Amino acid sequence: MWSARSAQRGRGARLTRSVDPVGDDVPLAVVMSVGACTPGFSSWQDPQWFFHCGDAAAFMGAVGAAELVAFPDAREELRSEADAWGWSAEAVESYLGALDKDSQPTGYLFMCRTCGRYMAYADST
Repeated sequence: MWSARSAQRGRGARLTRSVDPVGDDVPLAVVMSVGACTPGFSSWQDPQWFFHCGDAAAFMGAVGAAELVAFPDAREELRSEADAWGWSAEAVESYLGALDKDSQPTGYLFMCRTCGRYMAYADST
């Protein structure tokens, strides 16, 4: 039987330890479950986890600019995030175009398990 403890010991899995702030519609049990039982993923900085529609989103994997073409909502979310940093429109588009699933900067794609919305964040060293 799979358990968080056996995953850590027997398979070398890392559990998710970092979650983004969540809305009031997400039960504490869901947040705790992600933090205590969900296998983590490698990222350049501390991994983040998305929540939507009152539940934890599903991690879909690392993405680059080429993969994000199929997920316009996620790409727009990344654009908004970079806009908030005060970058010029050209710098934002250059950053989005440089995303690489196997290098950096890297995008991380999530999908809401309820409504199917795609979300993403990106990071690098």
